[in-house]
Amino acid sequence: MKITKIIAAALMAMTLAAPAMAQDGDAHDPNAKKILDKVQQTTQGYQTLRASFDWTLENKAEKTKDSKSGFMFLKGGMYKMILAGTEMFSDGKTMWTYSKDANEITISEVEEDEESIISNPTKIFDLYQKGFKYALKGEEQRDVKVKKDGKVVSEKKTCQIIDLYPEKPKGKEFHTVELAIEKSTSQIVSIDIKFKNGSDQIIEITEYKPNATMADALFTYDPAKYPGAEVNDMR
Repeated sequence: MKITKIIAAALMAMTLAAPAMAQDGDAHDPNAKKILDKVQQTTQGYQTLRASFDWTLENKAEKTKDSKSGFMFLKGGMYKMILAGTEMFSDGKTMWTYSKDANEITISEVEEDEESIISNPTKIFDLYQKGFKYALKGEEQRDVKVKKDGKVVSEKKTCQIIDLYPEKPKGKEFHTVELAIEKSTSQIVSIDIKFKNGSDQIIEITEYKPNATMADALFTYDPAKYPGAEVNDMR
């Protein structure tokens, strides 16, 4: 089964003679679309995808920063994300969220709007296709986190930087989603969700493992795996 929708979100020559930016008359920058289409084609070629990532919530004005590491498992429209004692998993129709600290399971319907990239990694790679304008900011050398021999290190990579903006910003908690895409692999290496309150939620993908074996049971709730958990059904 190919990946058709991929959190958390939901990641270009050294310089461009004139970096392309979307203007009012060019809300969907064709140069950005070519890159985004290639990213989607790359990920659609995977039967499954396991990824490691670092998650950071930062507010520079308030000088606060919180970082954690996690894992994502993606198979078709199904996903599982593990982060700091919380598991979020879905079979594509129902989402279960497990809090280890509270030993509690919350059941809800899968969200379909673009804001759900914050919790739904299946939105990341085709996010641009609906509800967003986008612009290619340019190419730059960035320090990119990669996992080697079980350790996360930093390497210089040529990245293509694309900004996505909601077509209907009113009522949205965020104003921009910045994608950094490694040029040589057409893989997203970081997603920076910029919120209107001045904070940033940053997801840095440190390792891709495509076509890993995954049973469908990984993406559904089995009460036996969560003994004594309180169940809150919000459907």
